Amino acid sequence: MELLLFLIALSRVPVVVSLQEVSGYIGGTVILPSGADPSWNLSRIDWALSSNKTFIATYRSQITNIDRFPAFKGRLTLNQISGDMTIHNLRQEDETNYTVYLYNIKKENKVNDIRLKVKQHLQKPTIKQIHNAATENGCLMLLFCSSQDQDVDFSWKVTPHNLNNWVNTKGGPSQLFVHVNTQGSVEFACTSSRKMENTSKVFSSKCNVAGKEPSCRNRWGAGVSCFFVVGLAVFLAFLSYYLTEKLYPPEN
Repeated sequence: MELLLFLIALSRVPVVVSLQEVSGYIGGTVILPSGADPSWNLSRIDWALSSNKTFIATYRSQITNIDRFPAFKGRLTLNQISGDMTIHNLRQEDETNYTVYLYNIKKENKVNDIRLKVKQHLQKPTIKQIHNAATENGCLMLLFCSSQDQDVDFSWKVTPHNLNNWVNTKGGPSQLFVHVNTQGSVEFACTSSRKMENTSKVFSSKCNVAGKEPSCRNRWGAGVSCFFVVGLAVFLAFLSYYLTEKLYPPEN
């Protein structure tokens, strides 16, 4: 008799499975799967915060209540068939553990735990022009591209297309030293990427042409090339920028 009572009590203990992890982005929508057996005909669904067992969405006696908790009011959807709960307009504070209690019409029950991780989309990178100088047949430019995000890779696209450039894309910020065969408008696109996500920023610039002033070759003499003079200026500009960033970082 005691064994029979024990087996009956044991059959009513909810079955708990391992923690499942899902992720979503701030401002987006995420579905927390209940893990219910597709063959079940659910009679009751209770979603709660795992930390304090506060119910935030329930389905009982064919009545759905998704406005139980102020922090989630107007942001939840509950599927009475699958038991899945959807959170809309995701916030950083939604990142926590959730517990769902499932019951079917055969009096069977199950408990699942879900860990929600909330991420932020990559922010657009920032482009700074460090140097801009005209040459006899084009323009030399030095640009930096940086991102507030960590562990990102960079890539550049220059329009009109050119082949004369040096670029560093590993570790931020990324530097682009380019000679374009025009003194007109040039468009630079810097893309930051991480895993399967990327975002870009576009920057346009025209070559700084000093009116009718003599070219660097005429100003410095035929024995000194424009490339050397401009290259020295670029190096000094780079050094100045580097020291400024290191010694006087911007305040947050």
